[in-house]
Amino acid sequence: MKKTAAQNRLAQGLDRIAWGLLDLRDHLVARGWWPASRIVAGDGAGARWVVRGTRVHPLGSSGKVRAAAVAGDRCLWGQLTLPVMARGALPSAVNEALYSQSPLPPDQMLCAWRAEPAADGAWRVQWALVPRDAVVALRQNLRLGESAPTYLLHPHQGAWAVRDAAFARQRRRQAWWDAAALFALGMAVASAAALAGMPAALQRQGVVGAMQQLQTLEPQAAPIRQQLDVLRSQARIVEDIRAGHDAAVPAASIIEALAAALPDDTVLDRIDILGRDIRISGLTPNATDLLSRVAGHGAFADAKAPNAAVRDSGSNKERFTFELRWKGGGVS
Repeated sequence: MKKTAAQNRLAQGLDRIAWGLLDLRDHLVARGWWPASRIVAGDGAGARWVVRGTRVHPLGSSGKVRAAAVAGDRCLWGQLTLPVMARGALPSAVNEALYSQSPLPPDQMLCAWRAEPAADGAWRVQWALVPRDAVVALRQNLRLGESAPTYLLHPHQGAWAVRDAAFARQRRRQAWWDAAALFALGMAVASAAALAGMPAALQRQGVVGAMQQLQTLEPQAAPIRQQLDVLRSQARIVEDIRAGHDAAVPAASIIEALAAALPDDTVLDRIDILGRDIRISGLTPNATDLLSRVAGHGAFADAKAPNAAVRDSGSNKERFTFELRWKGGGVS
């Protein structure tokens, strides 16, 4: 079944992502920031190197040699370009291309190569070839078995692993290292996330506990709340009574003060008391003099006559109406 263009683009994108992750891992391994096997390699002439991923640096006389290192000047270096293809098809495609370019028969050479994707989707491959006989002789000189790994030392790009059975074993071993590192990284991230989320979780737990306690105390507090409402109502009644008592005007005192302020020839026929406001009406020989006399009394204030006095023909006196305000006190 043929793949659609979208499926091809998706597969190509996934290939590029996988290559990028592996390339990142190789850079981290070279800098010592990612776990990997540390291998001591020798060149048969007494020199030794420590190989870690693609990184290589000289080592003193200590350390047991477990790999063979071939100097770069004993190798054939080159590069080629392969068309768009899946990353998994690269090994066979590279081997086929190298067999056509190698000056030696396929069974007499060993190869190492690195590939990186180009912008147009093709693959750029850098390769190196070394005669198999030279590697066999080097292994015998170093007393290494045929399963020992072999590295080709590039002058500027570190150690290139020869792609043989030893290379396959190293890749499987590195996969275990990668799994362990990813697990440790995941545990670290999970621990950091748990520590970061712990304050929020504790706060939420505190809120939930407070709500549960509130729900438990709510039924118990209902009778107390009703009693408090009753007490508030009674307190308001007491305050109203006190305020009314403070604002109340003693009627007996008002009558007594009027009796003292009015002369004997004055007759009152109506007294209206509204709070501290007083309204009186009656008959007197001279309403003007009476108003002056009431205004001068110390128990009253703001005395005035809203209407003019009228002479009553039957009693030959003036009918008056006065308005005044009670302020208390005695006779002035």
